[in-house]
Amino acid sequence: MRKPLCRAFTLVELLVVIAIITLLIALLLPAVQQAREAARRVGCRNNLKQLGLALHNYENQFRVFPSSSTSQIDFGVWSSNPTQYQLHSWCSMILPQMDQGPLFNAINFNVSALDPANATVASTQIPLFRCPSYSGPAFSNEPKYVQLSPRYATRNYVAMGGTNVGNLWQEPDGAFYARSSTSPASVSDGMSHTIFLAETREPNASVWIDGGISAIAARPYDGNNSPTFALPGLPLNFTPYYDSQGQGIDSLWGPSSMHTGGVFHLLGDGSVQFFSQSMNANVYQSLASTGGGEVTDSSD
Repeated sequence: MRKPLCRAFTLVELLVVIAIITLLIALLLPAVQQAREAARRVGCRNNLKQLGLALHNYENQFRVFPSSSTSQIDFGVWSSNPTQYQLHSWCSMILPQMDQGPLFNAINFNVSALDPANATVASTQIPLFRCPSYSGPAFSNEPKYVQLSPRYATRNYVAMGGTNVGNLWQEPDGAFYARSSTSPASVSDGMSHTIFLAETREPNASVWIDGGISAIAARPYDGNNSPTFALPGLPLNFTPYYDSQGQGIDSLWGPSSMHTGGVFHLLGDGSVQFFSQSMNANVYQSLASTGGGEVTDSSD
């Protein structure tokens, strides 16, 4: 008896199967990417919640929230000798409340945050300071940092210091600014109506250990618009956010993210809100102050 022959795929049938598989992959890939981004958004929100808890635990212990920097605002890595100033940031101050006690103990607070004695600590990448969606560099490439150390680790969360850069320098009206001592009682606008932290995708002016660049304002910078030095628009995902005009460090991004459509923020009551990049700029500015007296709704 003759053995029956097995029928093979024809070339046309094989091409049809490949086309169907390709189509299925093309349909499935966006769904997989969306699921991954949804998980990353949850991770970012959780990071901010944990940072909010750490800030409040710090306040419970010291009766005030940490300042953005232990040195006045005009001192920073752009100074002629930045290692002579303290420049310790709010990020460093809350390390014990983040279960990072050993890292906190490794910081030499008797010298500058940018002193070589703190270089090893400054190179540590802290997961809670990193948004899972962020795909930028892990270390700052800003030449002023690189000349001190090529491994200054960055962070994706920044403190809100006030409504505009002019106020941040002259009369800070936010919760966190250089040498601040904000308490819950001093936030007269209400904790649920005041921004504490914002996401940022800034790759260089975002070194976590450096207090000189750890607070931002609610308006992009315009060096020709004294005394507010503010552009009129919303800063969310706006670039370039801050052009130092050779006087400091440029910052491509202020409040910003790699999430689609907006930016996560931590409010004073510990809640995390996703603000759309199409929200009203005046509402956003109102949320940046602690005592402006504005009637605002963060959902606007």
